[in-house]
Amino acid sequence: MMGILSWRMTMVTSAATARCTLFPFGLALSNSIQCAPPHLSIRHATKKAGGSSSNGRDSAGRRLGIKVWPGTLAKPGSIIVRQRGEKFLVGENVGMGKDHTIFALVAGRVRLERSAKNRKRNFVHVVPEG
Repeated sequence: MMGILSWRMTMVTSAATARCTLFPFGLALSNSIQCAPPHLSIRHATKKAGGSSSNGRDSAGRRLGIKVWPGTLAKPGSIIVRQRGEKFLVGENVGMGKDHTIFALVAGRVRLERSAKNRKRNFVHVVPEG
Protein backbone atom coordinates (compact mmCIF):
# COMPACT_ATOMS: atom_id res chain seq x y z
CA MET A 1 0.00 0.00 0.00
CA MET A 2 2.83 2.40 0.86
CA GLY A 3 4.54 1.63 -2.46
CA ILE A 4 1.69 3.30 -4.33
CA LEU A 5 1.74 6.41 -2.20
CA SER A 6 4.56 8.91 -2.46
CA TRP A 7 5.64 11.49 0.05
CA ARG A 8 6.27 14.97 -1.17
CA MET A 9 7.17 18.19 0.55
CA THR A 10 5.22 21.10 -0.73
CA MET A 11 6.92 24.45 -0.38
CA VAL A 12 4.71 27.48 -0.53
CA THR A 13 6.26 30.66 -1.89
CA SER A 14 5.88 32.40 1.43
CA ALA A 15 8.82 31.21 3.54
CA ALA A 16 6.64 30.91 6.63
CA THR A 17 4.99 27.59 5.74
CA ALA A 18 6.52 24.31 4.61
CA ARG A 19 4.80 20.98 5.13
CA CYS A 20 4.97 17.32 4.10
CA THR A 21 1.75 16.03 2.63
CA LEU A 22 0.70 12.67 1.25
CA PHE A 23 -0.37 12.55 -2.38
CA PRO A 24 -1.58 9.25 -3.87
CA PHE A 25 0.05 7.95 -7.08
CA GLY A 26 2.81 10.55 -7.05
CA LEU A 27 0.60 13.49 -8.00
CA ALA A 28 1.54 16.89 -6.70
CA LEU A 29 -0.75 19.89 -6.58
CA SER A 30 2.01 22.51 -6.67
CA ASN A 31 5.80 22.89 -6.99
CA SER A 32 7.20 20.26 -4.59
CA ILE A 33 10.43 18.75 -3.25
CA GLN A 34 10.54 15.09 -2.13
CA CYS A 35 11.03 14.40 1.58
CA ALA A 36 11.41 11.19 3.58
CA PRO A 37 8.36 9.76 5.34
CA PRO A 38 8.38 10.43 9.09
CA HIS A 39 8.52 6.73 10.05
CA LEU A 40 11.80 5.95 8.19
CA SER A 41 15.03 6.06 10.21
CA ILE A 42 18.16 7.84 9.03
CA ARG A 43 21.41 5.83 8.96
CA HIS A 44 24.40 7.33 10.68
CA ALA A 45 28.05 6.56 10.01
CA THR A 46 29.17 3.57 12.08
CA LYS A 47 32.30 1.47 12.52
CA LYS A 48 31.74 -2.19 13.24
CA ALA A 49 33.91 -3.76 15.93
CA GLY A 50 36.71 -5.97 14.59
CA GLY A 51 36.41 -9.69 15.22
CA SER A 52 39.10 -12.14 16.24
CA SER A 53 40.77 -14.68 13.98
CA SER A 54 41.56 -18.24 14.96
CA ASN A 55 44.43 -18.48 12.44
CA GLY A 56 46.29 -15.26 13.23
CA ARG A 57 49.42 -16.65 14.86
CA ASP A 58 52.60 -18.42 13.80
CA SER A 59 55.82 -19.62 15.40
CA ALA A 60 59.39 -18.87 14.40
CA GLY A 61 61.46 -21.46 12.54
CA ARG A 62 63.55 -23.85 14.63
CA ARG A 63 66.87 -23.40 12.73
CA LEU A 64 67.42 -27.10 12.11
CA GLY A 65 69.95 -28.67 9.75
CA ILE A 66 73.68 -29.13 9.25
CA LYS A 67 75.72 -26.55 11.18
CA VAL A 68 79.25 -27.78 10.35
CA TRP A 69 79.60 -29.04 6.77
CA PRO A 70 81.72 -32.05 5.73
CA GLY A 71 85.42 -31.22 5.39
CA THR A 72 85.19 -28.40 7.95
CA LEU A 73 87.05 -28.40 11.28
CA ALA A 74 84.92 -28.99 14.36
CA LYS A 75 85.95 -28.23 17.95
CA PRO A 76 85.03 -30.57 20.81
CA GLY A 77 81.44 -29.89 21.90
CA SER A 78 80.50 -27.96 18.75
CA ILE A 79 77.09 -28.74 17.26
CA ILE A 80 77.34 -30.48 13.89
CA VAL A 81 73.66 -31.23 13.13
CA ARG A 82 70.40 -30.01 14.71
CA GLN A 83 67.52 -32.32 13.86
CA ARG A 84 64.11 -33.66 14.85
CA GLY A 85 64.29 -37.42 15.10
CA GLU A 86 67.29 -39.39 13.81
CA LYS A 87 67.70 -38.17 10.24
CA PHE A 88 71.48 -38.39 10.77
CA LEU A 89 72.96 -41.19 12.88
CA VAL A 90 75.91 -41.09 15.28
CA GLY A 91 79.27 -42.27 13.90
CA GLU A 92 82.81 -42.13 15.30
CA ASN A 93 83.85 -39.39 17.75
CA VAL A 94 80.41 -37.76 17.91
CA GLY A 95 77.67 -37.76 20.54
CA MET A 96 73.90 -37.24 20.47
CA GLY A 97 71.93 -35.01 22.84
CA LYS A 98 68.44 -35.72 24.17
CA ASP A 99 66.91 -33.58 21.38
CA HIS A 100 68.88 -35.62 18.75
CA THR A 101 71.50 -32.89 18.29
CA ILE A 102 74.78 -34.37 17.05
CA PHE A 103 77.95 -32.79 18.47
CA ALA A 104 81.71 -33.41 18.20
CA LEU A 105 83.55 -35.25 21.00
CA VAL A 106 87.05 -34.50 19.65
CA ALA A 107 88.63 -31.84 17.44
CA GLY A 108 88.78 -32.86 13.78
CA ARG A 109 87.19 -32.74 10.33
CA VAL A 110 83.52 -33.62 9.84
CA ARG A 111 82.71 -36.50 7.48
CA LEU A 112 79.28 -37.70 6.31
CA GLU A 113 78.89 -41.30 5.23
CA ARG A 114 75.88 -42.98 3.62
CA SER A 115 75.29 -46.60 4.64
CA ALA A 116 75.96 -49.26 1.98
CA LYS A 117 73.02 -51.40 3.16
CA ASN A 118 70.43 -48.64 3.52
CA ARG A 119 70.93 -45.49 1.41
CA LYS A 120 68.63 -43.47 3.70
CA ARG A 121 70.94 -43.88 6.72
CA ASN A 122 73.48 -41.05 7.01
CA PHE A 123 76.27 -41.33 9.56
CA VAL A 124 78.18 -38.33 10.91
CA HIS A 125 81.85 -38.84 11.89
CA VAL A 126 84.63 -36.59 13.15
CA VAL A 127 88.09 -37.65 11.92
CA PRO A 128 90.72 -36.42 14.43
CA GLU A 129 93.45 -34.16 13.07
CA GLY A 130 96.77 -35.95 13.51
